[in-house]
Amino acid sequence: MRYRAAIALLAVLAMFAAACSSDDSGDTTETTTAGTETTQASETTAAGGGEEDGTLQVVRFESFDGWVLDQAAAWSTYQSHLAVIEPLLRFGADGKSLADGLAEEWSYDPDALTITFKLKEGARFSSGDPVTAEDVAFSLDVWTAGPNFGISFETIVGVTGEGSEVVLELAYPDNTILPLMASSVAGIMPKDFGGMTEDEYYANPIGAGPYKIDEWSTGGRMVFTANEYFYDPERPYYDTVVVDVIADETERQILFDGGEADLVEYLSATAAPRYDAADIYQCTTHATAHIGLNVFNPPFDDPEVRQAIAYAIDYDQVSAALGTDYFEPPSGIMAPNIWNWVPPTKPYYRLDLAKAKDLLAGSSAPDGGSVELVYDSGSDEDTLVAQVLQANLAEIGFDLQLNGLETLAFIDAAWSLESDIAMWTYGAIQPDSADPMNWIMATGWLFSGYEIDTLTEQFFAYAEAETPADQEAVIAQIQDDAIDAAAAIAYAQGSYLHAVNPNLSGFWSAPWGLYYYDTISGS
Repeated sequence: MRYRAAIALLAVLAMFAAACSSDDSGDTTETTTAGTETTQASETTAAGGGEEDGTLQVVRFESFDGWVLDQAAAWSTYQSHLAVIEPLLRFGADGKSLADGLAEEWSYDPDALTITFKLKEGARFSSGDPVTAEDVAFSLDVWTAGPNFGISFETIVGVTGEGSEVVLELAYPDNTILPLMASSVAGIMPKDFGGMTEDEYYANPIGAGPYKIDEWSTGGRMVFTANEYFYDPERPYYDTVVVDVIADETERQILFDGGEADLVEYLSATAAPRYDAADIYQCTTHATAHIGLNVFNPPFDDPEVRQAIAYAIDYDQVSAALGTDYFEPPSGIMAPNIWNWVPPTKPYYRLDLAKAKDLLAGSSAPDGGSVELVYDSGSDEDTLVAQVLQANLAEIGFDLQLNGLETLAFIDAAWSLESDIAMWTYGAIQPDSADPMNWIMATGWLFSGYEIDTLTEQFFAYAEAETPADQEAVIAQIQDDAIDAAAAIAYAQGSYLHAVNPNLSGFWSAPWGLYYYDTISGS
């Protein structure tokens, strides 16, 4: 899961920017790198076929954050946005490819500093109005004004075009924009909110996605019905999607086993063994579980103490607790299996109690101490890992006080740096390593408060890099810096999981666990 970004932290980034800024989805094509002009077209199709006069039943544990794209906080929110507010592009199941959304062709010309999209002829909003360049320009203004993700779009200085052509004008070469157009935060909205006020629009938004909203709530039921104006007349296959928030893991399993739920989103690794193995969809390894150590307060203002913590964690024990079929020791702080990811050039932390004790002996806290760890008590995985870490850190004299909080209370505690240690798991929401990089910045090195000036410079170096090798060099340096800082420590990496009714066809998920409802059909 990811959270709403901290406005104060992103304001720092905005100031810097102003000074300088399993299955496959069908026929997808990979974008090329900056420095070359590319033109692409592809078609996303479901594995199944034909219309379904029925309802797709989905259950999840997360509440929904609302329809403001910039305020998306949980995976459930990104997932719901994708159903209604279609972006220009889509992502592929491999996490490294782009496919057509509202645009059927696109090209990036770094010399001209333009990205050109050709809109699909049948691209319409659920109101029946066609999608135009003016709608894209309006949407860009809304995206850029967002305090959380707005900085991601600041390279785009204008939108021009007429008819089906849309041209994004860039201030300087930027490799991050094209994959960004496949994220749910880049959904296309009608100009001037379709004649509504902003509040009216977000109460009942109009999009050009496969579904329109029939009913929604933040923590209860959501009902989507097929958009008759969707650009692909063969999709969606299901007339209706019903999503229910069910907090209890056992109840979700009972509904699935009884045939009353077709999909269970984001299973915990601890619950997965209770399902039939054939029903588990395991995404490519991507989820990066971590702790952030509050560098503003003792004892974690001392890097030697932080490194001692890193060497005291039994990473193999954590993976065993979560299930080695789904998790493994981490390869770095950056979420893997997306564009330009590379591991650190030095070994990542592993258990070394002798080294941990030596570091602690020469630190400002030679005897350890009592520290608080906060986590989301709704996560069985985090509850289990917190107990493992408590035992691990006791080996070097730290008394870890576990404080499981309700999700919203945890979010507040993590963002405000009220605790000593915050635990969570993150991933991308689009195919480029710029996304987790941006997220790490926005969270102040994942809830530690560690300085982000260097990381911000690296972000812009990555965006303007001329070759993939240059971009990979930036990622490797970030990975190495994270090891040296030991402010955010990854303790495991693994797979997002879904339970999928075997009678469904066309289900696939990107490594970060997001998928498209409209590709799914019944057998």
